[in-house]
Amino acid sequence: MTGSGSHPGPRAAYAQWVAACAAAGWHAEPVAEQVPLHAGLGRVTAAAVRARWPSPLAACAAMDGIAVASASLGAGQAGGGRVRLPAAALSWVDTGDPLPAGTDTVVERERVELRPDGGALVAGPAARGRNVRAAGEDFQAGQVLVARGRRLRAADLGAAAAAGYAAIAVARRPVVAIIPTGDEIRPAGSVPGPGEFTDSNSVMLAALAAQAGAVPEVTGVQPDDPDVLAAAVREAASAAGLVLVLAGSSRGRGDYAATVLAQAGGVAVHGVAVRPGHPALLGHVKPGQSRSAGTVPAIGVPGYPLAAAVIFELFAAPLLARLAGSGGPDRAPLAARLGCDWSSPPGVEDWVPVSLRAAPGRAPVAVPAEGHGAGSVSRLARADAWWPVPAGQGQFAAGDRIEVMTAAWEPR
Repeated sequence: MTGSGSHPGPRAAYAQWVAACAAAGWHAEPVAEQVPLHAGLGRVTAAAVRARWPSPLAACAAMDGIAVASASLGAGQAGGGRVRLPAAALSWVDTGDPLPAGTDTVVERERVELRPDGGALVAGPAARGRNVRAAGEDFQAGQVLVARGRRLRAADLGAAAAAGYAAIAVARRPVVAIIPTGDEIRPAGSVPGPGEFTDSNSVMLAALAAQAGAVPEVTGVQPDDPDVLAAAVREAASAAGLVLVLAGSSRGRGDYAATVLAQAGGVAVHGVAVRPGHPALLGHVKPGQSRSAGTVPAIGVPGYPLAAAVIFELFAAPLLARLAGSGGPDRAPLAARLGCDWSSPPGVEDWVPVSLRAAPGRAPVAVPAEGHGAGSVSRLARADAWWPVPAGQGQFAAGDRIEVMTAAWEPR
């Protein structure tokens, strides 16, 4: 998608950023590690999980009862539709027991009347193979049970255990370094004075990073000093797969993020044709002395909460998915109906937070969250989804069909 003026659209900006990082020495291959199965939930597989043996290992009983040769049920009629079997022709089995040699069928216990001589009367027919699980019926040795790049669910872990695994190869969780900046920013929990603001963005972005499968590491608030900030960025990059510099990406007197990223590595994109989030920076950082080789992608995140959330969705989330070895955020578009008339700027991609109202038998109604501007964090708290309005499609009427996307802050 082309952008407005000289600024690229989000997709073009992402491609330009990734290419610049790769040219600077960035390697995006996931790093594999082994974790116990009980710690695998939500992790992404680094290799396909292949069964080490078949399941079941051998033919076994699927019910409690007697194991017999089906041919023996065709003789010895005792009247009343029942078959008399001598003791030598049957073996008692419980569910899961291997079938004894020479048997191929299990008659459930409820249909068996035990005789004093150890034989039995069997009610009704029993076809060959009844109540029997064949060897390899569930899966065969060598069969792929869990594909590479899959975010592991409870059932996947159960399958891996049944296939012979106590641990599983997963992609190491990428570390996201989050660096809040600004002389006027105060930590969460402190009481801000006039002209001061609470650092809510680092809390939100750390949670978004964790939901994306990453490990967030938040530094202290850095002052509006380019040298101090550059040192903090380099140090954070030494142990991170992605660096987020919060605020300072615009062109105000105290906005140093662009200068710092250029000093610490490079800037690939300054400004994206998206609203909110237009002044975002996309670049890369050379780590400090503890890591002399390579480069680390970095994002200068705008200070407004809505803009920060949008930039995370568009750039951080897909990059983290790549580092984790998965295909990307697993949120499919959802058809909805617009709940009111709406107008968006035609030259940019406009990300609108919406709440969803159920409509039985129909697509849900999407209502843009109330609030004013990109600085309204409460709009995010009231929203259920994003409505990404494509560039060039600015005018909408109530009832129009639209596509929304479940927000990253909604638990999976």
